[in-house]
Amino acid sequence: MTSPHHPLTVGSRFGPYRLDRLIGRGGMGEVYQGYDTVKDRTVAIKVLPARLAQDPVYRQRFQRESHAAARLREAHVIPIHDYGEIDGHLFIDMRLVDGESLRELLRRSGSLTAERTVEIVGQVAAALDAAHADGLLHRDVKPDNILITHAGFAYLVDFGIAQSATDSTLTGDGSAVGSYGYMAPERFASRELTPAADVYALACVLFECLTGTRPFIGDTDPQIMRAHLFDPVPRPSQVRPTVSAAFDTVVARGMAKNPAKRTASAGALAAAARAALTTPAEAGELTLDDQTQTAAPVQDSPVQDSTDEPTAVSDVPDDTGPATPPGGPEPHAVTGSEAARHRGGPRRIAALAAVIALVAALGFMGWALARPFRAGHPIPDASALTKDDVDLLAFTQRPAFNRANCVHEDPDEYSIAILSCGIDYDAGNPGVRLWRFRDADKLHEYYTSVLDVTQLTACPGDPPGQDAPSTRDGKEVGRRACYTNTTIGPAPKPAFIVTNEEIPAMAMYLWDDVADQPIRDWEALREDWQFRAADNARDPDDFSPADRAIFANVGQEWQAGNCRHAELPSGSAANASVECVNANGYPLSAFIGFADRTKATLLYQQDLTLLKGHACGGGDQPDSVWRQKGTLVGRFYCYADPSEPGRQCILSLPDEFHTAGIFCTLPPDDPHLGPKDEQQLLEWFLRKLG
Repeated sequence: MTSPHHPLTVGSRFGPYRLDRLIGRGGMGEVYQGYDTVKDRTVAIKVLPARLAQDPVYRQRFQRESHAAARLREAHVIPIHDYGEIDGHLFIDMRLVDGESLRELLRRSGSLTAERTVEIVGQVAAALDAAHADGLLHRDVKPDNILITHAGFAYLVDFGIAQSATDSTLTGDGSAVGSYGYMAPERFASRELTPAADVYALACVLFECLTGTRPFIGDTDPQIMRAHLFDPVPRPSQVRPTVSAAFDTVVARGMAKNPAKRTASAGALAAAARAALTTPAEAGELTLDDQTQTAAPVQDSPVQDSTDEPTAVSDVPDDTGPATPPGGPEPHAVTGSEAARHRGGPRRIAALAAVIALVAALGFMGWALARPFRAGHPIPDASALTKDDVDLLAFTQRPAFNRANCVHEDPDEYSIAILSCGIDYDAGNPGVRLWRFRDADKLHEYYTSVLDVTQLTACPGDPPGQDAPSTRDGKEVGRRACYTNTTIGPAPKPAFIVTNEEIPAMAMYLWDDVADQPIRDWEALREDWQFRAADNARDPDDFSPADRAIFANVGQEWQAGNCRHAELPSGSAANASVECVNANGYPLSAFIGFADRTKATLLYQQDLTLLKGHACGGGDQPDSVWRQKGTLVGRFYCYADPSEPGRQCILSLPDEFHTAGIFCTLPPDDPHLGPKDEQQLLEWFLRKLG
């Protein structure tokens, strides 16, 4: 029996299927050659990765693959036998097609003849036009998702990330769905996509088939995105002289940066390509997007896309499909898938690279920001944290930014570590993207570029300007700025950026809803979003045995996922302390552990006297009896926190455990829900712990 927390293996049973061979693995799942023991046929099984199976956005996207493909009655869309969920795994049962992906074909041959290119593009265009007519966008048209049978019949596969033109609910996750090498410019800056985005991607495929290389290549994703946004459309005839210059115009119109000036449909692009086979054209300057652009030379070497989905050749026939599809004999299978200001003006290229990296960062964060936090199971893949990542996490102050909800990103030329951490609703934390830079100059260059190309402003409460100083312990250590992000989801999202020159590092915090802006405005002025000093850095997942003993004695609301080790003062009678953050409605929380009951009781009595404790809500007694559902469980008292004027706290000590709890009111101007005075704190304590 399978489990959502354990990977599937070749040879194992998966519901009615026997998994015979792992064909490939990609960002949206694993593809197996399997045998359906009930229907007695060999099939291709695509399974969503276990770590994504519980995420509602990914579940809907994966389920939509089968729904979209099943309702499209176009011969060039891969047939779906079945789909659903088995033992916590979402799956799709597809026909196994005997052939190879267009990616594999291009790797083997380098480029294709113009005639064969036009034939393949025409078949894919037919699949796209059918999808667009049904209100669906594919969003990931690339050679990896085009399967070619031995008879030359082309299938467009992997509608798992298809997007309904009327489906606004599934755009809110912010995911940069697709492959950067084939993304239309509007994909990086607009929430409203049209079939023109798929036309652009198909024009990129047309270019690659003719030349053997993608239109825009680079060492990093931001470089590729910058090219899609700003570089002239390259001419296939300049890359490969044997290509007719007539194709230059076809590609230029298909890849127009303005979607309104792009070829009207995939079918129209295919028709223009077919006409180019016999129509001569002059090579030269092409007018695009209301400006004249001279085509730039393109490196003549194929580059593998880092987001390629799995594809493979199958040698197993399948007798379940129709006998003769249009275009030739029926194939038998598929398999197939982003401080102080720099003292000088930034270079234009740095500014563009920075803003593209920022947009890419937000897209990457999307999946994490959209999902509620939940405990994870470690999977050693590309998202696993490195030592540099953990070192960067050690500089964060807030609990709940830890291994469980943060994922690794590949560093760029500016940085040594980049992390994305999802919104933790249970801890009341926003999402964050963290950078640690190679040196202060790299931080200045990157941050200044972001300032110059993004609408950052000083946060409410700061002096007017584009940004303001950020402090720690009253000392300026970097800069901070606020902004409204409009690139993720259907609604604006409040965000702010803080830098630290000492480390050097930068954090970009992002809240989930425009209604959270008052929280962003209040939080942005607080020092606990700044990074820790180097001598105070600590791995957020590093807890002593005594710390973990605390977690065993308190409720599920206060555990390692939303708490952090706190240092005890020298000579303290306690042996452990943790500080925690919680969702709206909770007070500030901390716990202190003791080696035995005697030491716990001694500190309780000493602090009761020193802090001038009193029975909460009034009365003649210095403290109160603590009861839970009528049963005596310990004692507690209220006191005024001497370190924070106006803050009221409760100190509680249970009889059974050697762990004291400290719960304190929120500041009166804190927009979070939660107790703001002693009476509200007492009511919360009795309601939650009484």
